[in-house]
Amino acid sequence: MTATVSRSAVRVVHMTTVHRPFDTRIFSKQAVTLAAAGYDVALVQQGERTEERNGVEILPIPTYGSRLLRMTAGVARAVGHALRARAQVIHIHDLELVWGGLVLKAMGRRVIYDIHEDVAKDLDDKAYLPGWIVPAARAGVGIFERAAERIFDAQCAATRAIAARFKRGSTRLIRNTPIVDELVVPTSRPFGERAPIAAYVGGLAAFNGAASMVEAIGLFEDASPIHLVMGGRFPDDRFEAEVRGLAGWRKVDFRGWVDRPQMAAILADACCGLVVYHPTPNVVESEPNKFFEYLTAGLPLIASDFPAWRAFVEEHRCGILVDPQDPQAINDAIAYLVDHPEEAEAMGQRGRAAVLTDYNWETDAARLVALYDELTHASA
Repeated sequence: MTATVSRSAVRVVHMTTVHRPFDTRIFSKQAVTLAAAGYDVALVQQGERTEERNGVEILPIPTYGSRLLRMTAGVARAVGHALRARAQVIHIHDLELVWGGLVLKAMGRRVIYDIHEDVAKDLDDKAYLPGWIVPAARAGVGIFERAAERIFDAQCAATRAIAARFKRGSTRLIRNTPIVDELVVPTSRPFGERAPIAAYVGGLAAFNGAASMVEAIGLFEDASPIHLVMGGRFPDDRFEAEVRGLAGWRKVDFRGWVDRPQMAAILADACCGLVVYHPTPNVVESEPNKFFEYLTAGLPLIASDFPAWRAFVEEHRCGILVDPQDPQAINDAIAYLVDHPEEAEAMGQRGRAAVLTDYNWETDAARLVALYDELTHASA
């Protein structure tokens, strides 16, 4: 029988060189969950000072202006933090950290690779990559991920499609499901009393459908009170200028980047949530956390009509499916939900019930803690 140790005796370091500080999946869900379960947890991320937050020690690395510097000096700094912290388990969240993870594995540490996205397919969405380099980059991603699968102790896949690409039994499905009630506010009003608002909070790249949403809202007459509340950051100035130049921008209330409480307040006032991503290879099989964020707030979805998304929306009867590249279809869906508040509210409640039943972080948190207990032979 294998001897067990106390979770508090196991030093865990999560590392990201790419994601924004206090990323929801990395910090709020995984690191905080493990700390609450009793593990000794630190997080290496971009920042300026060492601090402790929600039981997690924050170990900062600089924000690099160059991707090359970030992938070399940044990864080296992250590895140095893990070594100085005497980490026993290192949980990496970026492809560029794989080489650092291999170094740490060679030094006897347990390493977990967290795969948020299908990186090989995601290359098609990277506007900064010239087309000619994508096939070579995709081959390089494959080599790195196969090495990670063979050498690392476990992989955490955020979606079923990603998990299916990794054949070994060390791959676990840890979804990016919402924390129940994080995006629910006590002042939420019945749909019949809400302003005619469609909402989107998230990434604002071209594939996220930013232009389609603005074009759709612009099809309403100037006298119509229906408008779009949009939060997030554009990936580059050129695309932002293009979207702001659309006629529909006059009916957009743009909030820029918003934190989680601000997002909750936006969703509490809205009649529907938009997830009209365009059909790029990385998107059509994804399970976007945007789905579950809107549903946990009780909002009906207006979602792209992809087969995997259709199956979920039709099963739970929680929204309207549209062609994401057809602004008129998006406009019609918004108008329908605004004009039928009781039906919109019923859709939202059915979606929230699905979240409460299975698609919630409490379910995936238990899977995460079980994985750590298995790898470290730890217990509470």
